[in-house]
Amino acid sequence: MKTFTTQFSRLFVGILFIISGLIKLNDPLGFSFKLDEYFSQPVFNMPFFIPYTLAIALFLVILEVVLGVMLLIGYKSKWTIWSLLLLVVLFSFLTFYSAYFDVVKDCGCFGDA
Repeated sequence: MKTFTTQFSRLFVGILFIISGLIKLNDPLGFSFKLDEYFSQPVFNMPFFIPYTLAIALFLVILEVVLGVMLLIGYKSKWTIWSLLLLVVLFSFLTFYSAYFDVVKDCGCFGDA
């Protein structure tokens, strides 16, 4: 039972990250506009990141897809799981902050789909 649960969880999370990344990869400009909102003055007030939002968006999306594939094939499992956990914590913090302070209306978690 433990191996079934582990394998199912690994497949489910891997596919989830791949789908989420591919949806955002379909519209990287839309995701970069969402990052613009996060970096703007009323949210995190980090305007020095705004010129690099497209590069950051592409990096995060590619990282999301690559980590999902790595999880599916079981490559460097421990490193992949910790990296995915870090990514989830980062995205969860952004989503919580924007929801709690009502500053960004749409998190952009699955692109504009």
